[in-house]
Amino acid sequence: MKLETYLRMADIPYEPVYGWSMGPKGKIPWIEYNGEAMGDSGLIIEFLNREKGVDLNQSLSDADKAVSRAFTKMGEENTYWGGARYRWIDNFDTVHEVLEVSWIVKVLGLLRPVRSTIRENMWAHGIGRHSRDEIEGIVEKDIKAVSTFLGTKPYLMGDEPTEADAALFGQLAEACFAFPGSYMERLVTVDCPNLQAYVNRMKNRYWPDWDELTNKTPIQS
Repeated sequence: MKLETYLRMADIPYEPVYGWSMGPKGKIPWIEYNGEAMGDSGLIIEFLNREKGVDLNQSLSDADKAVSRAFTKMGEENTYWGGARYRWIDNFDTVHEVLEVSWIVKVLGLLRPVRSTIRENMWAHGIGRHSRDEIEGIVEKDIKAVSTFLGTKPYLMGDEPTEADAALFGQLAEACFAFPGSYMERLVTVDCPNLQAYVNRMKNRYWPDWDELTNKTPIQS
């Protein structure tokens, strides 16, 4: 979501391929550019900024850029793990339906290694050593911090979207649309309604084809 939203914000044409193939760093998303595979959304964005002469942060002061980076990294390196635990550990039995994988994947248990990897990564990161309640408390503080800083602004840093909005939209949109009935959905849609309005604002501006894509996009192997 972060990478594709950035590409749309920067008006960079791309061809999406949705599947389970891991990139050169063993993660997704990744891109192929002029025949070269590149991984990590942050590094990809930095590369494309240089290659295409893009600067979504040009209106920001150095201090604003520092705040923007801090919120981005909080979402990616902290808040993210709350969603990972909710989906892959606490609700693993329903993940097949959410991801719309084939019946053979479910029968053969082909997603179990993913669950084990997520658990191991969370432990190595450190956040996996906390209890479920502790992790949920951490995520709640993160989300409410974003809500407080956003306030009544249309976008995180002001009147126009910047690079951080691509990252935060990716995180918050997942809470809104991919974790039905979760504490994360409640935080974004009930406790922090300005975040739900923000998600819809970003979605309407950059994803006019949202309904078509979410209903019809196949998962490729």
